[in-house]
Order: sequence, then structure tokens, then C-alpha cells
Amino acid sequence: MSQITILIVDDNFVVRRGLRSFLQLEDEIVVLGEASTGRAAIEWIRETSVDVVLMDVHMPDKDGIGATTEILKIRPEAKVLMLTVVDKQVTLLRALLAGAKGYLVYGQFTPEGLIEAIHTVASGGTMITPPIAPALLDHIRTSVTSVHDIAELENMEPLTPREEEILDLIALGKGNRDIAITLNIEEKTVKNHINNIYSKLQIKSRYEAISYMFRRPI
Repeated sequence: MSQITILIVDDNFVVRRGLRSFLQLEDEIVVLGEASTGRAAIEWIRETSVDVVLMDVHMPDKDGIGATTEILKIRPEAKVLMLTVVDKQVTLLRALLAGAKGYLVYGQFTPEGLIEAIHTVASGGTMITPPIAPALLDHIRTSVTSVHDIAELENMEPLTPREEEILDLIALGKGNRDIAITLNIEEKTVKNHINNIYSKLQIKSRYEAISYMFRRPI
């Protein structure tokens, strides 16, 4: 398996070095660089590509959300994982709309959880700190937009009981590995079920899947 390349973006030197020291212990992860501001991260990305950007939210010069938007314009293939102390709903939603693939709040994830999140977003998945997930669900419940009209939902192929279970766990912010452990099944089986869910609901992301949960016919 090829190594996952990382750029660490945080205005706190101690945080950057702490993350670098920890990630260097992982054989499958290599830290290529650091940036202390959003603007510096954008300039760094112009010169070098990475698989995953670990991005703080509040920084001088340009905040992490604005930097995420610019970085993805330059390197659309990059995956941004927000690492922050900010657990506000509006900040989470702004980050997701900017294109971030993950959002973890310090104090709400383990070192192992960070490694899993990096692998998840690097492979195209998404990861949200579980305590933050309900905020996203509340927004979806009250949103005026939906993935599909109710009439379209009624004509969709129904999910199996197992797929419903997995959809519920996705809504709680669970990654594929955690879902596999919870349901005592293989992670590969979880991925197959998620692909089936996406196909049946005609969607492409976990966020659309969560939106479906609160807009399906009862």
C-alpha cells in the first residue's frame, strides 16, 4: 500500500509538531510539510500535492475554511480533514460546504481515531466526530432542500433491514471500521452495503444518505 502524504496546517507550533511526531510513527503516513496560516497553506499547495490536508479552522491571514475552498480549486483531488476545537454547527456546515471530507474536534477523538479518519478521507470517505453528527442532522431536518422529491423516494427500491442499520450508524458519524465492529461483520461487507445504499437512493455521499433518512416517507 502506498503512503498517504500529509500537509499539517495550524497556527500553533506545538500542535503542528505534536501531530508530525505522532504521524511519523505510522509507516503508511508521511508528513510532507507544515503551514502556519491559511494563506501559507495555499501557496504550499501550489507547489506540492498531497493526499490529505489536516486543517485548523481559526488562523491568521486566512481561516481554514477559506483556505479549504482555495486549496480544492488548485488541487481538486486533495482531501481536507478539519482538526479543530470549534464544535459549532455553523462552522461544521461551512467546512462541509467548502469541500472538507472530515471534521474532528479535539478532545472528541482518540489517536487511533485520527489515523482511521486520515485513511478514510484519503480513500474517498468521510469522517465526522460523532458528537458533532447530531448538529448536522438537525440542520438537515429543517433544511428547505432535499436530495429527492418525496414522490421519487416512494418509487425507490426499499433498503434491507441491514442497510437501515448501517444508515442509522452513518447518521451517528460512525466510520466503516466502527460500523463493522458494531455489527460484527467484515469492513468489506460494510462497504458493499454502503454501495448498495448509494445505488438504491441514487446518491453519492454520506451526507445525502443522512438527508434521505429525514425525508423518506413514513
